[in-house]
Amino acid sequence: MNLRPAALAALVLISAGCAPDAYNNRAATGFNGFVDQVSRACAPLQLGRYQLANPLMGGAGGNSYDYWLDQTSKLYYRTISPAQYRESLSAFFGAGNDGTIDCIVGNLQSAPTQ
Repeated sequence: MNLRPAALAALVLISAGCAPDAYNNRAATGFNGFVDQVSRACAPLQLGRYQLANPLMGGAGGNSYDYWLDQTSKLYYRTISPAQYRESLSAFFGAGNDGTIDCIVGNLQSAPTQ
């Protein structure tokens, strides 16, 4: 039994749930600019026990940065709503992050649509 087609199909299905730039962020210049904009406009960004500028932006905190980046990318590309973004970050980082989330979502209004 050849498992290669089944494995390829599973990989495609799993990848479909990721944000458009989850595997190749080099081409995401608009999104990278949005992350830079949020980092400046909302500094210091605090999500749970992590500060986005330091250490979270350096990839510290286990999967915290990866999760934040993926959810923020989905928000930027409008594959999730601001309400879904708020819910996902609150579930992952815990309650008490409303100010940070409000700032990120507020800056989304000035981000170009893709």
